[in-house]
Amino acid sequence: MGSRKRVSQRWNPSRRTFLRGLGVSMALPWLESLPVWGDATNSATNVAPKRFGVLFSGNGFHKDHWWARGVGKEMELGRVLEPLTPHRDKLLFIRGLYNEEALKGNIHSSQTGNLLSGAPLASGGEIRSGTSIDQVLAQTWGRDTKVPSLVLGCEKSNPS
Repeated sequence: MGSRKRVSQRWNPSRRTFLRGLGVSMALPWLESLPVWGDATNSATNVAPKRFGVLFSGNGFHKDHWWARGVGKEMELGRVLEPLTPHRDKLLFIRGLYNEEALKGNIHSSQTGNLLSGAPLASGGEIRSGTSIDQVLAQTWGRDTKVPSLVLGCEKSNPS
């Protein structure tokens, strides 16, 4: 038998090829959010789905800067909310709600537990609650979106 020289089949991509591949792979998580031709969720009217957002700050907001007066295009917004001015005809600010259950326990950290449900707070990690308002809206409005509900937080789930 003749001796054969073994040729290495190892692939050595160039730096440019590597960077292109890296760029494509970094974009993959966002591809799902791009509209797809013929996608059932894209309607002919091209109307954006309704959104619902809730902001909570356990230590409150500075009332001199965080306010809204009036409704619709005539709404005046405080300094913190001013960037929302182009969208003010689509905004609704609710004032004067009182949730007695939120005052039980630590007034700052306990209030998040029932902010959207008003349910009594449970101790020991138990959850006793009905469907919260954000999930009621997600069941209705979420039919028009790929992700019906997205919940984000900026703190540990159990700070104690």
